[in-house]
Amino acid sequence: MKEEKEEKKEKIVTAAGMIAGQSGAVLSVDGGHTLLGRLEALGIRPGKRLRKVNSSFMQGPAVFDVEGCSIAIGFGMANRIQVKIDS
Repeated sequence: MKEEKEEKKEKIVTAAGMIAGQSGAVLSVDGGHTLLGRLEALGIRPGKRLRKVNSSFMQGPAVFDVEGCSIAIGFGMANRIQVKIDS
């Protein structure tokens, strides 16, 4: 029974914390109007699905696939995006 509850837990991480190849849905973005506007222009907003393609060593930029487009964003921006990982 305990195992069933653990399986149902949602895994929520920041986009920066995702592993290459993982995908999920954007839950929220923790930022001001400027950051929200910039990510919105790139197609990243709550409800959108994204997949992490790769990331640079030591907090460098990360590349995400959003609706078939490759988007590169910095570690700081990626760290403010909350993502629910697919199980």
